[in-house]
Amino acid sequence: MGKNMIEGFFVFVMGAVIGSFVNVLVIRLKDASSLWGRSHCPECHEPIRARHLVPIVSWLILRGKCADCGKPIHPQYPLVELASGMLLVMALIRHDFFVHPAELNLFLFESLFTINLLMLTTFDWRFRLLPVEWMMGSTILLGAWGIIMGWVTWPSLVIGCCVGMAFLGIQVLVSRGRWMGSGDPWMAGLIGVVLGWPGIAISLYITYLAGGVLAIILFMCGMAKRATRIPFAPLLALGALMTLWFGQGIQEWVARFTF
Repeated sequence: MGKNMIEGFFVFVMGAVIGSFVNVLVIRLKDASSLWGRSHCPECHEPIRARHLVPIVSWLILRGKCADCGKPIHPQYPLVELASGMLLVMALIRHDFFVHPAELNLFLFESLFTINLLMLTTFDWRFRLLPVEWMMGSTILLGAWGIIMGWVTWPSLVIGCCVGMAFLGIQVLVSRGRWMGSGDPWMAGLIGVVLGWPGIAISLYITYLAGGVLAIILFMCGMAKRATRIPFAPLLALGALMTLWFGQGIQEWVARFTF
């Protein structure tokens, strides 16, 4: 196994472990319970043994069931762990701190942002809610960190945050919450702080484009009706990730058709 493969595997495992914590965070934020204490089965409430806490692997070995009561364990757990590992590997590809140690700060910043998106996506998908207090704290932290290391400028940050929150906030007010939840503007503000301007505009464009395509597919397959509310956080996260990874190329492509 080559050196790059070993480094990538190490980062993936680290990401999967973080994903395991994200799962705990999602459940305990929803229940407003302490982050301390051992994990337990949500059905029988028996503490989970240490050997059953290995990310992804334990779920596969147990065939997705609790070792004590045999009740199914939600597939959220291995999926989030897998996604978290892949997000950190993507951050490593973009900011290989093993080769360029100065890139470590960028790797950590991007990892924190993308893991945040994963956590909010999972939270919204499971509970149709978003933790506003968490998003406020994350916005302040990522905004300050981004300014300090030169990821984004003050004007870009402020415009990005305001545009994101205002664009979705107006829709919440006009629809009286029928189109989307009150937490979605806060998530758009968080994304705007990191992507700045015009990144937030590109992100929202991709979000609504993907949302439109998804809605058509769901309607055609009979999986959604006119009144069905599709979780919006996953779409916001998708737009943000596509902009983060490919935003420069998208801007250059758009510029070809701008006079």
